[in-house]
Amino acid sequence: MRLTTPFFNIYGLLTLVGGAIYSAYLFWRKRVLPNRVIGNILIAAGALLIGTASTLTRLATASFCTWVNCFAVLMFIGFRVAARPQPDEVLQAVPAPGD
Repeated sequence: MRLTTPFFNIYGLLTLVGGAIYSAYLFWRKRVLPNRVIGNILIAAGALLIGTASTLTRLATASFCTWVNCFAVLMFIGFRVAARPQPDEVLQAVPAPGD
């Protein structure tokens, strides 16, 4: 079991980081929802930091892992930034007077 987990972790990390970067690229290229570009970049950065910390833990530098895992909050911040409605979305969500 221990021999197969690195393969699953590598594919999971590549999927998460690759998907976040690809999504950020699509939003950036279309010039829409800049908060989603920033949010996806933060999610990718947080995932890369956690992946790096777990790899260094496997290589017997566990002291590095304890403070890098604190950066997992980057993923949460990225989610919050990406989920924040844009001013246009807020205006569309509010019904017009008399409706």
